Amino acid sequence: MNTPAFGRLYTLDGAAMACDREEFVIHECLVHMAALMHPSPARALVLGGGDGASARELLKHPGMRQVVVAELDPAVVRAVCRHIPALPHGSFDDPRVDLRIGDAALTLGSAHQAGERFDLILFDLTEPDDPACAHLHGEEFLKLCAASLAPHGIIQVQLGSPAFQSGKVRTLHARLAGLFPGLQLALLHAPLYGGPWLIASIGGGDDPAEASLMARLAERQIRDLRYYNPAVHAASRALPTYIHDLLA
Repeated sequence: MNTPAFGRLYTLDGAAMACDREEFVIHECLVHMAALMHPSPARALVLGGGDGASARELLKHPGMRQVVVAELDPAVVRAVCRHIPALPHGSFDDPRVDLRIGDAALTLGSAHQAGERFDLILFDLTEPDDPACAHLHGEEFLKLCAASLAPHGIIQVQLGSPAFQSGKVRTLHARLAGLFPGLQLALLHAPLYGGPWLIASIGGGDDPAEASLMARLAERQIRDLRYYNPAVHAASRALPTYIHDLLA
């Protein structure tokens, strides 16, 4: 649908998923915060991601050899490619992108059994208690994600809105923190989702210095970003007191 504030917008079961006017906020941060923390990402798994925007951003890294998109609903891919093609920007036509339709838990389970390991695993999913993907935020699946990482691998999980989904955010954060010591959080501003939005990073160690992130951007010749930059990366780690209190 066309909207005055967000441009072309697509919804799923009545909930806003992405729009062409500001989707870059979530997708740039979800991808590049992790990809630039990693010294040389080559294989990535996007859980969900049927709009193709995360795949689009991953392909900006020249060392990326394979992007697996584990999308449940093929209708999402068809609809976005037809009506909002700026989101995938041709990513599904790139031979490095491997679209696997079906339940993401089954997709990752089969990949793990086949010996596939990933440098990056990105949660580009609907809300963690949505019936379609609640099991993808459970302890068993999170452990499978960790077991499916290559050395230096990183997982990015969207926690949600601390302002409007405080209970869900608190519950998921507690589960992640109990499983993964060293969990790092990033706070973004995503107008479509109500403003403040939290992402959790698992693995990868401490953030590289800002100068190192700048050097990696230059080395990989990534220049067309609209939200993410190394200063934003560092600043996103600073959380307001009310969020510390929420997650305590």
